[in-house]
Amino acid sequence: MSGSARRKILLPAILVLLVASASFAQETRRFRGVEFFRDTLWLGNSDGDSAPSPILGVWGAGASFSLGRDFFLLPEMGFYGLDYFYRDGKALPAEIEYADAAGTLVVLVDSLAARSFSITPDTLSVTLGTGPAFSFKIPIIRHGDSPAGEVGSYFIQKMRFLHWEIKAALEWNLTRSLGLSIRLRTLLPVYRIWDPAPFYDGLMAGAGLGLRLRI
Repeated sequence: MSGSARRKILLPAILVLLVASASFAQETRRFRGVEFFRDTLWLGNSDGDSAPSPILGVWGAGASFSLGRDFFLLPEMGFYGLDYFYRDGKALPAEIEYADAAGTLVVLVDSLAARSFSITPDTLSVTLGTGPAFSFKIPIIRHGDSPAGEVGSYFIQKMRFLHWEIKAALEWNLTRSLGLSIRLRTLLPVYRIWDPAPFYDGLMAGAGLGLRLRI
């Protein structure tokens, strides 16, 4: 990948992290805890001449900040890997055996506004949240003659990293400081508004488990 393409990928990621860091610093006194999670997400792919819609294993962590009674800010960062090849001006998911693919690290960053609804006092609750999400795709491994630069640039063009996320979680407090959660999340590809394709192309949806540590 060229230096220009790297900068185009890294600058939005750095901006998001700086904004998140500023928010963290401002809201330190409202910090409630962290969550480590593992999600399984389906990624829609409408191109019949590439890999079927892949199933992704996403590992990550997030934090929780109180915004008032039952309202929270939930920033998260997750990671997964996927191979892409480039054809006819498009980057497409590749089968494992595809010779000329780019091994790509994908960084999912979101910051959701959420509200919690108690089911049983201090034990079970449901949290619903929504907000912007970003999927930054960074080619890091070249297989064969993969045009890694084109793969990285494709997802920068037309803001193909921009999503809107909807999330729900069933939270179970095991102790005052330890809890488990069952997570459901959907990331809608906002860029499909100006980049026509079947809307499910780029959509991510699935479920996962979280381990929550509270202060």
